Amino acid sequence: MKMQRLLVALIAVLVCLSCDGKDTCFDCHRVMEGMSLRFVNDIHFTNSISCASCHGGDPNEPDQNISMNASRGFKVRVTRQGIPEFCGRCHSDTNFMSKYDPQLPVDQLAEYKTSVHGKLLAAAGRRRVAECVDCHGVHNIRAVDDPLSSANPKRVAQTCAKCHASTAEAFARTPHGRLFTTGRLPACMVCHSAHATEPATTALLVGPASVCTRCHQPDSPPMKLADDMAQILSKLEAAGPASKDALDRARAAAHGLNLEAVKKAAEPLPPGTDAK
Repeated sequence: MKMQRLLVALIAVLVCLSCDGKDTCFDCHRVMEGMSLRFVNDIHFTNSISCASCHGGDPNEPDQNISMNASRGFKVRVTRQGIPEFCGRCHSDTNFMSKYDPQLPVDQLAEYKTSVHGKLLAAAGRRRVAECVDCHGVHNIRAVDDPLSSANPKRVAQTCAKCHASTAEAFARTPHGRLFTTGRLPACMVCHSAHATEPATTALLVGPASVCTRCHQPDSPPMKLADDMAQILSKLEAAGPASKDALDRARAAAHGLNLEAVKKAAEPLPPGTDAK
């Protein structure tokens, strides 16, 4: 196996050295193992956006030791906290994005910064929080309408479940979980938004900003359930830090649309009980 990998790498180097300088990034990385093979399905690749657009370097230089040199602007990776701004260099550029007919407004970086994810990422020491590549992938980013895209409406809940497992499990058992799988109803994003992700608070259930009222009439059973769940969450929110764990459990349970489950989740755990 090692000999095979060595042979592939040697072939890649020979290909690079013999290429005409049109785009040595693609010429080499189309035959190399690892992330490079996944990149052929990436939306950037299909739009002829070179590796150098993100990683820098010189795509016209056939010698990889020169093309992938810091003197040519090459950089291997970006820190997690720098990724939103890094992706935003292009995705917030109206002139650049207009060439690709984007389906979303070119303000998603600004939206992300207002989100619960963006605020946590910006906070000192918070690194384990969702940013662009956690949801969209790295070298295998597909168009949202691609069935294999992690941001496809049918796969959004699965993508969010990577971090929010218990919430996604509760959600999957509800009518919402079964129906929210279309472009008009893209799973978690129906209530929480996409890049401007709202946290799960009582404001989403009741009041002027309630997302439930978008579909349900004020005096309907679903709104009565939303109000009952909101009252439980409000009490836990008012209790402060001492009730944080119970509040987190109750918020997750609320996605299951089961009042008894929310009540149970809101109860203090017996001493020595593992919350997981």
